[in-house]
Amino acid sequence: MSARASVLCSAVVLVLVLALPALATAGQWPHERDGILLGFSLGGGSAGVTVLDLESDRESGFGGSGRIGYAFDPQWAIGLEGDVWTKEVNGVTWTFSVGGPTVTFYPGGAGFFVRGGIGASSIEVEIDTGTIKTSASDNGFGFLLGAGYEWRLTRKFALGPEIGYGYGKIDDDVSLDFVNATVGLNWYF
Repeated sequence: MSARASVLCSAVVLVLVLALPALATAGQWPHERDGILLGFSLGGGSAGVTVLDLESDRESGFGGSGRIGYAFDPQWAIGLEGDVWTKEVNGVTWTFSVGGPTVTFYPGGAGFFVRGGIGASSIEVEIDTGTIKTSASDNGFGFLLGAGYEWRLTRKFALGPEIGYGYGKIDDDVSLDFVNATVGLNWYF
């Protein structure tokens, strides 16, 4: 096992050990949703880009999201969300993002949820040769979909796994898509 993999494994084990007391009480609080919500998620994912009908190989990379919204019912929330995927390969950093207004549905007002939204997408390429750094970006239409489950660890805080899909149509010749598997942290005020 490489030193990097060993450090990552140790970090995951440490987080799990530290989270055990909180996870033991998970579900003790009801899923009350009425008011402002704030959340983000971190993890990893897979992405690809299509240019002139030629599809790239999918690449794994860092994924995440951020959201702010309002839960007007235990089963429904509206908000703004941005999802991102990024990876650096040989001095070239690729970043795909999709964001816009979303609607989240919590069937039965429990922990499971589905989310969808439409808005804008962007693709950014940054090249760093060590002496010269340049970047290019473009924007277009995008949509995002997601699903997950959250456990209430306190009355106002929830933690859980999420899966998100983002798609962007930059122009007639360029599109992007990514799938992220993340851990979401959400606060309800």
